[in-house]
Amino acid sequence: MIGFFTDPYPDELLYSACARFGDKSKYRNVAAVAQELFGSATGTAVVLFPNRLGHLVSVLPPGHKYTVDRLIDDHTPLRFYSPFTDAGRVSIIRSEMRGKSENRICSRLGINAGRLASPDVLRFCPECVRSDRDEYKKTYWHRVHQLSGVHVCPDHSVFLVESLAGCRERENSTSFISAEQIVDGRPAQPIDRNNREHEILLKIAQDAKWLLTWRGIPPTAMERRLRYHNLLLTKGLAYYKGRFRHSELIQQFCDFYPAGLLNTLQSEIGNQTQPWLLKIVRQNRAIEIQPPLRHLLLLTFLECSAEQFFTRFEEYKPFGKAPWPCLNRASDHFKQKVVSDCRVTNGQKKTRGRPVALFSCECGFRYVRTGPDRAPADRMRLDRVISYGPVWEQFFKQSWSDPSVTLTRLAKKLNVIPFTLRRHAFRLELPFPRPGRWARPTSQKVIDEYSNTRQTFEEDLKERRRQWLSIRKENPEATRQQLIRIAPYAYYWLNRHSSDWLKQNMPAARTNKPEPIRVDWKVWDATLSRSIKTIAKEIKDSQAGPVRVSKEEIIRRLGHRAWIEQSLSKLPQTADALTNSLESREEFLIRRVRITEAHFQSLGRCPTYHQFDIQAGTRTKNGQRRIVRKAIERALEHLQERLGPV
Repeated sequence: MIGFFTDPYPDELLYSACARFGDKSKYRNVAAVAQELFGSATGTAVVLFPNRLGHLVSVLPPGHKYTVDRLIDDHTPLRFYSPFTDAGRVSIIRSEMRGKSENRICSRLGINAGRLASPDVLRFCPECVRSDRDEYKKTYWHRVHQLSGVHVCPDHSVFLVESLAGCRERENSTSFISAEQIVDGRPAQPIDRNNREHEILLKIAQDAKWLLTWRGIPPTAMERRLRYHNLLLTKGLAYYKGRFRHSELIQQFCDFYPAGLLNTLQSEIGNQTQPWLLKIVRQNRAIEIQPPLRHLLLLTFLECSAEQFFTRFEEYKPFGKAPWPCLNRASDHFKQKVVSDCRVTNGQKKTRGRPVALFSCECGFRYVRTGPDRAPADRMRLDRVISYGPVWEQFFKQSWSDPSVTLTRLAKKLNVIPFTLRRHAFRLELPFPRPGRWARPTSQKVIDEYSNTRQTFEEDLKERRRQWLSIRKENPEATRQQLIRIAPYAYYWLNRHSSDWLKQNMPAARTNKPEPIRVDWKVWDATLSRSIKTIAKEIKDSQAGPVRVSKEEIIRRLGHRAWIEQSLSKLPQTADALTNSLESREEFLIRRVRITEAHFQSLGRCPTYHQFDIQAGTRTKNGQRRIVRKAIERALEHLQERLGPV
């Protein structure tokens, strides 16, 4: 048990609190901090997702109020990822952070090679540094500043500044570097409120901060997809039966973001057949993990904040909520809200991209309106009557036979033209011309013209169904696709107007034989992971000159580029081996420093700092980092101890 512990500040990384503990306890050996807090002599100072938190809580001083879940929720970035990750996977990650097993959390969250990478260095906001020191007398590393895709401080609207403290891959992974040790006094650079790119970056940062503090229950993958579909409906980029306008979605999404921003955020669309944008919204891809940043980019495009999406989400109803008014002028409930049946479909031809609703009342009156509704008065509007129904027809029959009612007045009453009434009279086989003093002799030409009436919706529906059943009877062995080719118009008409009946009267779907397994991913996963480790060792041990262990170099020697770049999710062991084998630029330069040290030692000569710097090839931008400079200084000290001064 330790005698004290530095209480984490609001939004402080647990790593940062451990670093302040190390500064205050004055341990001589930097590895002793990890040993003291996490109980492992080989433990590493993990910045984002540490494990062994159960041991940490067990050694805290008596009377502390911390639990493993509280440390995870308040002082690690897991809450940023969990709303977009399966609940079962999140539970496994929490268990792994508590326990002492191998830390594979980044792989489980998709933070590995081939995915969106985390920042290489710890970052800070100059305004937050000033505010922290005013309130707490010291500054610290904030969680929200270390998230992928966050380039702006959500509280002060200034750009984040990169420190010299490595984040993912550092020379000494057992050392905790506190913000007070390394943060400098660089001035803050505020964003330009008139710059659209800056405004987008600020919104992403604000959404990320909200996700870190949200404690609600996130929707499942399928619920999340339905919400995206609902939002895309408002932009006319989805169909009401669940599908999407893929080409239009990609085009408008790319046009929405300023040139180069998606590339900066490692989320470019490119010419991929399965871009990440479609993987988020497609039903068969809903369970795949995508980085939270990409979900936030989609929400920004849809003009929806993370808070609205998860807590105040409202289903898009282009025609409002039920009930709707019945517009049957012949009924006793005209304009009363008695219609509960509304079926929304997608507009065709002139109404393409707009919702079209079919309203059906129990009186038989069915009408269509193109939406969306813009004002309350739109609810009293109809574009076309599909079926008048028995109530309307009964009223019309009585009025037609009443000689005191003129045809003009009856047409005005029913809101139709006299021509329509004459057609219905012929359809219903009413006496023509009408009885009464206004009756006029009618020529055979007019009678023939009025007699050419269209089928009612009910008659049309009955005829289409009869036609479909007849085709099925004539072709009992035909598959679904064959029937559609035989009677395409009948199929599409029924699918639009009577989809439930059509599903019940389709032949049973034939299950295709499973495709033969062309690639045994498990076997290849084990083989490739071993090969990657071997290749990484060969690169480091090569005497032909130092080469960095990069993803490109490994692929060049290993092959299987398409698998590693496109199918890494099927190769978890390979992904882990690749992540653990890759060498950052700083690590590569430090290895060059060691090689240069051995070179001068074999010559028996101790160079100057400048000579060593040139020989090691560290006179680069990355070579100016603090950890590289320290490595050079240590190498020169070792040479001086062994060979004497220059």
